[in-house]
Amino acid sequence: ADDYLPKPFSDRELLARIRAVLRRTQATTEKNPEKSDLLTYQDIMIYPGRQEVVCQEIPVEMTGTELALLSYFIQRPGQIIAKESLSLDVLGKRLARFDRAIDMHVSNIRKKLPERLDGKPRIKTLRGKGYLLVEEA
Repeated sequence: ADDYLPKPFSDRELLARIRAVLRRTQATTEKNPEKSDLLTYQDIMIYPGRQEVVCQEIPVEMTGTELALLSYFIQRPGQIIAKESLSLDVLGKRLARFDRAIDMHVSNIRKKLPERLDGKPRIKTLRGKGYLLVEEA
């Protein structure tokens, strides 16, 4: 055991801590986490096992949720991803009616990543549909 969760606790907090432990243990059991754990897209490199993001050769500080969202986008470039899917697959919860958590995390990712060299947005919001990671033209 490497964590303690006092009562009362929220289900989201418990799930987040379980995922964090699983990430740490899965990363240490791999033979070469630097190579097998690398996700790249355009000028973005993500090392999920080390919880690191590098963009334009500059380290970018991100929370675990932001990193998970960015990884999810990078695995699906050019695809429209509904907010409901993001909430279920990344946050592990159903999207509530007025829930803005996904919007806030995407906004934070946009602020933290440097601007693309061609000036295009990295992540587009498609009103009523979801989000799209912009592919190169």
